Amino acid sequence: MLVRFTKNTPSDSADALTCRRTDGTHTNGEIPKQAILPHAAFHFVIETTLGWRDGFFGQIADGADFASVTAKFQTAKKSPAKIPLLRQSEALVACLAAEQWGGASEPAAFAVKLEAACKKERVPALKLTTNELTRVRTSLREFGAAWRPLTPGQTLERRF
Repeated sequence: MLVRFTKNTPSDSADALTCRRTDGTHTNGEIPKQAILPHAAFHFVIETTLGWRDGFFGQIADGADFASVTAKFQTAKKSPAKIPLLRQSEALVACLAAEQWGGASEPAAFAVKLEAACKKERVPALKLTTNELTRVRTSLREFGAAWRPLTPGQTLERRF
């Protein structure tokens, strides 16, 4: 699936996302700006780096539309036990986004923060190996290096 992130103006509250599946169908929506990268960029990097196929982008790749997947994530807030991976991924995004501003912590300290974030989301703690965390951080840096220089209206395309 081709995933296109489009940067909007700094005054806009959201950027744009378009996903074109291999069968030619597509879905699109607005993605909230968060920290230095759009919120959905964190999900994309996490899912592609860790090989998750049942998260936000995996569901879109399987044919779901943007609005229904977004609604599913919101519903999971109310009943996190039904779909724990969705809320665990939100906890991981929160921890990684915080690092965009405050800098990275040692893997053991990150694990403590991630456990607390999962507890706040009312889901079991997500366990990442040091290698997985390093790979995700590296992928986020690479995505950010490609995203930051874009001007409004420009896009960044990636494959899922």
